[in-house]
Amino acid sequence: MSNNWPPLDTHAHVDVTITPSHLLALRAVVFAASRSLEESKQALDRQDQDLLTVWGLGVHPGLKTALEQFELDTFKTLLSRTAYVGEVGLDGKVKSRLNLQQEVLSDIFTELQTSARVTSLHSYGATNELLELLAATPIEGAVLHWWLGDVAATKHAVELGAYFSINAASLKNREALDQVPIDRILTETDHPDGDRRSTPPRQPGNVTKVETELARRHGITAADMRKTCWKNLRTLTESTRTQGLLPPRVQAILLAA
Repeated sequence: MSNNWPPLDTHAHVDVTITPSHLLALRAVVFAASRSLEESKQALDRQDQDLLTVWGLGVHPGLKTALEQFELDTFKTLLSRTAYVGEVGLDGKVKSRLNLQQEVLSDIFTELQTSARVTSLHSYGATNELLELLAATPIEGAVLHWWLGDVAATKHAVELGAYFSINAASLKNREALDQVPIDRILTETDHPDGDRRSTPPRQPGNVTKVETELARRHGITAADMRKTCWKNLRTLTESTRTQGLLPPRVQAILLAA
Protein backbone atom coordinates (compact mmCIF):
# COMPACT_ATOMS: atom_id res chain seq x y z
CA MET A 1 0.00 0.00 0.00
CA SER A 2 1.39 3.38 -0.99
CA ASN A 3 2.31 5.65 1.91
CA ASN A 4 1.19 8.67 -0.13
CA TRP A 5 -2.46 8.02 0.68
CA PRO A 6 -3.49 7.47 4.29
CA PRO A 7 -6.46 5.18 5.02
CA LEU A 8 -9.80 6.93 4.60
CA ASP A 9 -12.58 6.19 7.08
CA THR A 10 -15.66 8.24 6.24
CA HIS A 11 -17.79 7.01 9.14
CA ALA A 12 -16.61 6.01 12.60
CA HIS A 13 -17.63 6.77 16.15
CA VAL A 14 -14.88 8.30 18.27
CA ASP A 15 -15.02 9.31 21.92
CA VAL A 16 -15.02 13.11 21.95
CA THR A 17 -12.61 13.05 24.92
CA ILE A 18 -9.92 11.13 23.01
CA THR A 19 -6.48 12.73 23.20
CA PRO A 20 -4.85 14.27 20.12
CA SER A 21 -1.97 11.81 20.43
CA HIS A 22 -4.36 8.87 20.20
CA LEU A 23 -5.98 10.39 17.13
CA LEU A 24 -2.60 10.81 15.44
CA ALA A 25 -1.69 7.24 16.34
CA LEU A 26 -4.55 6.03 14.11
CA ARG A 27 -2.50 7.20 11.09
CA ALA A 28 -5.71 7.66 9.12
CA VAL A 29 -8.14 10.35 8.07
CA VAL A 30 -11.29 9.70 10.06
CA PHE A 31 -14.70 11.31 9.68
CA ALA A 32 -16.02 11.07 13.24
CA ALA A 33 -19.80 10.85 13.33
CA SER A 34 -21.78 12.35 16.21
CA ARG A 35 -25.05 11.05 17.64
CA SER A 36 -26.62 14.21 19.07
CA LEU A 37 -26.34 17.97 18.92
CA GLU A 38 -24.74 17.97 22.38
CA GLU A 39 -22.08 15.47 21.32
CA SER A 40 -21.57 17.44 18.10
CA LYS A 41 -20.93 20.65 20.03
CA GLN A 42 -18.39 18.90 22.26
CA ALA A 43 -16.62 17.52 19.21
CA LEU A 44 -16.54 20.80 17.30
CA ASP A 45 -15.34 22.68 20.39
CA ARG A 46 -12.14 20.60 20.50
CA GLN A 47 -8.93 22.56 20.07
CA ASP A 48 -7.29 20.09 17.67
CA GLN A 49 -9.15 20.85 14.46
CA ASP A 50 -5.88 20.86 12.49
CA LEU A 51 -5.39 17.09 12.84
CA LEU A 52 -6.60 14.41 10.42
CA THR A 53 -9.99 13.99 12.09
CA VAL A 54 -13.13 15.56 10.61
CA TRP A 55 -15.63 15.97 13.44
CA GLY A 56 -19.26 15.66 12.39
CA LEU A 57 -22.64 17.12 13.22
CA GLY A 58 -25.24 14.46 13.85
CA VAL A 59 -28.66 13.52 15.18
CA HIS A 60 -28.81 9.72 15.28
CA PRO A 61 -32.30 8.55 14.27
CA GLY A 62 -32.16 5.60 16.65
CA LEU A 63 -31.69 7.78 19.74
CA LYS A 64 -34.96 9.09 21.18
CA THR A 65 -33.34 11.83 23.25
CA ALA A 66 -31.29 13.11 20.31
CA LEU A 67 -34.43 13.42 18.20
CA GLU A 68 -36.46 15.09 20.95
CA GLN A 69 -33.68 17.58 21.72
CA PHE A 70 -33.13 18.55 18.08
CA GLU A 71 -33.24 22.31 17.50
CA LEU A 72 -32.92 23.59 13.96
CA ASP A 73 -31.30 26.89 15.02
CA THR A 74 -28.62 25.00 16.95
CA PHE A 75 -28.09 22.71 13.99
CA LYS A 76 -27.62 25.69 11.67
CA THR A 77 -25.09 27.29 14.01
CA LEU A 78 -23.01 24.13 14.28
CA LEU A 79 -23.31 23.43 10.54
CA SER A 80 -21.19 26.48 9.74
CA ARG A 81 -18.27 24.85 11.57
CA THR A 82 -17.95 21.54 9.74
CA ALA A 83 -17.80 19.96 6.30
CA TYR A 84 -19.41 16.77 7.59
CA VAL A 85 -22.94 15.93 8.71
CA GLY A 86 -23.14 12.51 10.30
CA GLU A 87 -24.84 10.70 11.30
CA VAL A 88 -28.42 11.47 10.39
CA GLY A 89 -31.14 9.48 8.67
CA LEU A 90 -33.95 7.05 9.42
CA ASP A 91 -34.03 3.92 11.56
CA GLY A 92 -36.85 1.40 11.19
CA LYS A 93 -36.23 -0.51 14.42
CA VAL A 94 -38.85 1.58 16.22
CA LYS A 95 -41.64 2.24 13.73
CA SER A 96 -43.52 4.47 16.15
CA ARG A 97 -40.70 7.05 15.95
CA LEU A 98 -40.48 7.15 12.16
CA ASN A 99 -42.72 10.23 11.93
CA LEU A 100 -40.48 12.18 14.30
CA GLN A 101 -37.38 10.93 12.48
CA GLN A 102 -38.81 12.06 9.15
CA GLU A 103 -39.67 15.49 10.54
CA VAL A 104 -36.14 15.98 11.84
CA LEU A 105 -34.49 14.66 8.68
CA SER A 106 -36.74 16.76 6.47
CA ASP A 107 -35.65 19.89 8.37
CA ILE A 108 -32.01 18.83 8.00
CA PHE A 109 -32.36 18.11 4.27
CA THR A 110 -34.05 21.47 3.69
CA GLU A 111 -31.11 23.23 5.35
CA LEU A 112 -28.59 21.14 3.40
CA GLN A 113 -30.20 22.14 0.12
CA THR A 114 -28.74 25.61 0.62
CA SER A 115 -25.69 24.62 2.71
CA ALA A 116 -24.46 21.34 1.25
CA ARG A 117 -22.21 19.06 3.26
CA VAL A 118 -20.74 15.56 3.01
CA THR A 119 -23.69 13.84 4.68
CA SER A 120 -23.51 10.33 6.13
CA LEU A 121 -26.96 8.75 6.10
CA HIS A 122 -28.23 5.96 8.35
CA SER A 123 -31.02 3.84 6.84
CA TYR A 124 -31.28 0.62 8.85
CA GLY A 125 -34.71 -0.90 8.34
CA ALA A 126 -35.86 2.13 6.38
CA THR A 127 -33.94 2.14 3.10
CA ASN A 128 -36.95 2.82 0.88
CA GLU A 129 -38.33 5.49 3.21
CA LEU A 130 -34.96 7.26 3.18
CA LEU A 131 -34.76 7.21 -0.61
CA GLU A 132 -38.29 8.61 -0.84
CA LEU A 133 -37.31 11.54 1.37
CA LEU A 134 -34.05 12.02 -0.52
CA ALA A 135 -35.96 12.09 -3.82
CA ALA A 136 -38.47 14.59 -2.44
CA THR A 137 -35.75 16.83 -0.95
CA PRO A 138 -32.60 16.28 -3.04
CA ILE A 139 -29.25 17.23 -1.55
CA GLU A 140 -25.67 17.25 -2.77
CA GLY A 141 -23.24 15.11 -0.78
CA ALA A 142 -25.48 12.20 0.26
CA VAL A 143 -23.45 9.18 1.40
CA LEU A 144 -25.34 6.01 2.29
CA HIS A 145 -23.42 4.41 5.11
CA TRP A 146 -23.60 0.65 5.84
CA TRP A 147 -26.14 0.33 3.03
CA LEU A 148 -28.48 -2.69 3.28
CA GLY A 149 -30.87 -1.88 0.45
CA ASP A 150 -31.72 -4.47 -2.19
CA VAL A 151 -30.69 -4.32 -5.86
CA ALA A 152 -33.65 -2.16 -6.94
CA ALA A 153 -33.17 0.31 -4.09
CA THR A 154 -29.45 0.49 -4.81
CA LYS A 155 -30.06 1.31 -8.46
CA HIS A 156 -32.49 4.03 -7.36
CA ALA A 157 -29.93 5.45 -4.93
CA VAL A 158 -27.32 5.58 -7.69
CA GLU A 159 -29.81 7.43 -9.92
CA LEU A 160 -30.33 9.95 -7.10
CA GLY A 161 -26.59 10.66 -7.10
CA ALA A 162 -25.78 9.02 -3.76
CA TYR A 163 -22.36 7.75 -2.73
CA PHE A 164 -21.86 4.61 -0.62
CA SER A 165 -19.48 4.17 2.32
CA ILE A 166 -18.68 0.50 2.73
CA ASN A 167 -17.47 -1.32 5.83
CA ALA A 168 -16.46 -4.92 6.51
CA ALA A 169 -19.99 -5.92 7.54
CA SER A 170 -21.66 -4.44 4.46
CA LEU A 171 -19.38 -6.37 2.09
CA LYS A 172 -21.76 -9.32 2.37
CA ASN A 173 -24.47 -7.33 0.53
CA ARG A 174 -22.79 -8.47 -2.69
CA GLU A 175 -25.56 -8.25 -5.30
CA ALA A 176 -26.55 -4.75 -4.25
CA LEU A 177 -22.97 -3.48 -4.08
CA ASP A 178 -22.38 -4.76 -7.60
CA GLN A 179 -24.75 -1.98 -8.72
CA VAL A 180 -22.53 0.75 -7.25
CA PRO A 181 -20.13 2.41 -9.72
CA ILE A 182 -16.55 2.53 -8.52
CA ASP A 183 -16.62 6.34 -8.63
CA ARG A 184 -19.32 6.38 -5.93
CA ILE A 185 -17.44 4.23 -3.40
CA LEU A 186 -15.93 5.36 -0.10
CA THR A 187 -14.53 3.28 2.75
CA GLU A 188 -15.61 3.32 6.39
CA THR A 189 -15.35 1.25 9.56
CA ASP A 190 -18.43 2.40 11.49
CA HIS A 191 -16.31 1.55 14.51
CA PRO A 192 -17.16 0.01 16.93
CA ASP A 193 -20.06 -1.85 15.26
CA GLY A 194 -19.35 -2.13 11.55
CA ASP A 195 -15.81 -3.45 11.94
CA ARG A 196 -16.60 -6.55 13.99
CA ARG A 197 -15.82 -8.65 10.90
CA SER A 198 -12.67 -6.70 10.15
CA THR A 199 -9.08 -7.78 10.60
CA PRO A 200 -7.26 -6.55 13.73
CA PRO A 201 -6.76 -4.01 15.04
CA ARG A 202 -10.39 -2.99 15.40
CA GLN A 203 -10.09 0.77 15.43
CA PRO A 204 -11.18 3.80 13.41
CA GLY A 205 -9.21 4.06 10.20
CA ASN A 206 -8.50 0.35 9.71
CA VAL A 207 -10.18 -0.15 6.34
CA THR A 208 -7.62 -2.64 5.00
CA LYS A 209 -10.06 -5.54 4.65
CA VAL A 210 -12.60 -3.39 2.85
CA GLU A 211 -10.00 -1.97 0.47
CA THR A 212 -8.65 -5.43 -0.31
CA GLU A 213 -12.07 -6.95 -1.02
CA LEU A 214 -13.27 -4.01 -3.09
CA ALA A 215 -10.03 -4.04 -5.07
CA ARG A 216 -10.43 -7.75 -5.81
CA ARG A 217 -13.98 -7.25 -7.04
CA HIS A 218 -12.98 -4.37 -9.30
CA GLY A 219 -9.82 -6.00 -10.60
CA ILE A 220 -7.39 -3.40 -9.28
CA THR A 221 -4.80 -3.22 -6.51
CA ALA A 222 -5.66 -2.25 -2.96
CA ALA A 223 -3.45 0.83 -3.35
CA ASP A 224 -5.43 1.89 -6.41
CA MET A 225 -8.68 1.30 -4.53
CA ARG A 226 -7.54 3.62 -1.78
CA LYS A 227 -6.53 6.29 -4.29
CA THR A 228 -9.92 5.91 -5.99
CA CYS A 229 -11.70 6.56 -2.70
CA TRP A 230 -9.66 9.71 -2.20
CA LYS A 231 -10.53 10.88 -5.71
CA ASN A 232 -14.19 10.20 -4.98
CA LEU A 233 -13.99 12.23 -1.79
CA ARG A 234 -12.39 15.08 -3.70
CA THR A 235 -15.27 15.05 -6.19
CA LEU A 236 -17.74 14.98 -3.31
CA THR A 237 -16.14 17.91 -1.49
CA GLU A 238 -15.96 19.88 -4.72
CA SER A 239 -19.65 19.34 -5.47
CA THR A 240 -20.58 20.39 -1.92
CA ARG A 241 -17.98 23.20 -1.86
CA THR A 242 -16.76 22.07 1.54
CA GLN A 243 -13.00 21.83 0.96
CA GLY A 244 -12.36 24.99 2.96
CA LEU A 245 -14.15 23.57 6.00
CA LEU A 246 -11.85 20.55 6.23
CA PRO A 247 -8.71 20.43 8.42
CA PRO A 248 -5.74 21.88 6.52
CA ARG A 249 -3.92 18.53 6.36
CA VAL A 250 -6.94 16.84 4.83
CA GLN A 251 -7.28 19.68 2.32
CA ALA A 252 -3.67 19.12 1.28
CA ILE A 253 -4.25 15.41 0.67
CA LEU A 254 -7.35 16.14 -1.40
CA LEU A 255 -5.45 18.62 -3.57
CA ALA A 256 -3.10 15.80 -4.54
CA ALA A 257 -5.92 13.37 -5.31
